[in-house]
Amino acid sequence: MNFPLGIETLEPVMSNSPQTIWVITLLMEGLVAYDKTSNIAPQLARNWQISGDGLRYTFNIRTDVRFHDDPCFKDGNGRKLTSKDFKYCLERVNNPSTKTRGMWVFRDKIKGAREFIESFKMKNGNDKNGISGLSTPDDSTLVIELYEPFAPFLSLLTMTYGYVYPSEAVEYYGNNFGQHPVGTGPFKFNKWNLDRLLVLERNKNYYEFDSAGTRLPYLDEIHYTFTQSVETEFFDFIGGKYDYHEPSAETIDALSDDNGNLIKPDEKDYRLVRQPWLNTVYFIMIQNESLPAAKQSPFLNNKKLRQALNYAVDRERIVKYVLKNRGIPAHNGPLPVGIPGYDSSTKGYKYDLKKAKELLGEAGYEDGKGLDLKLVISNDEMQKSIAIAVQEQLKETGIELKIEQVLQATLNTKQQDGEYAFTRGNWGADYYDPENFMALFYSKNIIPHGPNKTGYSNKTVDTLYEKSIRITDFEERKKIYNEMERIVIDDAAWVYLFYNQRIYLLQNDVHGFYLDGLNNIVLKYTRKN
Repeated sequence: MNFPLGIETLEPVMSNSPQTIWVITLLMEGLVAYDKTSNIAPQLARNWQISGDGLRYTFNIRTDVRFHDDPCFKDGNGRKLTSKDFKYCLERVNNPSTKTRGMWVFRDKIKGAREFIESFKMKNGNDKNGISGLSTPDDSTLVIELYEPFAPFLSLLTMTYGYVYPSEAVEYYGNNFGQHPVGTGPFKFNKWNLDRLLVLERNKNYYEFDSAGTRLPYLDEIHYTFTQSVETEFFDFIGGKYDYHEPSAETIDALSDDNGNLIKPDEKDYRLVRQPWLNTVYFIMIQNESLPAAKQSPFLNNKKLRQALNYAVDRERIVKYVLKNRGIPAHNGPLPVGIPGYDSSTKGYKYDLKKAKELLGEAGYEDGKGLDLKLVISNDEMQKSIAIAVQEQLKETGIELKIEQVLQATLNTKQQDGEYAFTRGNWGADYYDPENFMALFYSKNIIPHGPNKTGYSNKTVDTLYEKSIRITDFEERKKIYNEMERIVIDDAAWVYLFYNQRIYLLQNDVHGFYLDGLNNIVLKYTRKN
């Protein structure tokens, strides 16, 4: 496989980019996971019990799982997994000193997490007793207590922020743990020549077997390269160098007919696959004065400017002519098509040039005069094509948009630090619940404390969010989320662009490969003839 955008790190507490997550899910695992039908199933926990009040989760840990063989262990042989490993990892992802990006996931859920995090601000360092809501009665039992009921809690544990790894590896590799991860997954780390080649090898001691009694996984090795040219990657794919390829819009256009089907498929050594992807693409507009880019951001306290940009973007044209119908215009707010809770009746923004010009003038930028606007995107060609299309559309209002391209890894880091006032963002579902998207508008999740990269803050939204997480009935929660959506749409918290789709090419000799609805590349069951 080839990752043209590169990989920033394989550190699980910093795993907030698709490329990082794709690899980590092969190396590490959590207590539970989604199966092929998108239902939560046991993984490293054999089973679990939930107390009647929804506050106490008791997990029975598998006793037949070992960590990968690695030099971090005294004899080089991976030791047995225990419940204490989960306690260690869940505390580490809530430890500010690790540069964690996943603190927001468990901070307000697991009892004692807030106090644990606050303890690091004290003069004497941290809470030596750890998080009070995590306990290990024995090596095969983990108990997690919550502050209050949180209906999607098991879903949170499917995220890479909840994955397990040995403390020995963190201590042995130190700051380089993100370049040499160790886990329990079907594949283990082999080598990584940064920006050139990453190799994973089969975990010969993996605990899972198929229905015929054959130990998983089937593949001996996985090779990831980092060629930045999508065109070069495509020709290498045709030549057999790669098994998987995500083609450009131009390539898709040349390979498919008007219905989107592969032309003359019987003559090809590969097949074309289309599937939904729970992912919303948008532009980030910094709206909080506490963030570094605030001084360069014209969006603070200027809702009319944010609304003007939303009306100025023609999403339908972008989807049709730039994406070649590889997406759906985001006319219904932040929740993507396919996520539970999506409501097609929720009205967002549609292209309205007249309205855009009126709002731009009311915002203090008549015909775009005085507005210095720069959009920062990654080195991805599709991102560039979309940005150029938006640039041309904004010209119709008088706005002269500048575009700057940086490496994807740089974009991820700078966005997390709040250093870009206007930049391309996207959010793919971490789990099948609308809460995962609405958490991006909760003020306590403003970076670096969570995924709210815009700095958006609204007291009513905060109140509704806090109310929603206490309600276990999904239909009731859905009503609250839809109310939140209407508010963030009116506030123009994002410039909404489109809901994504996955389209990829796969060699015909590859079997058992699939991407799940959360965009994870699953290779545990993959074979090659």
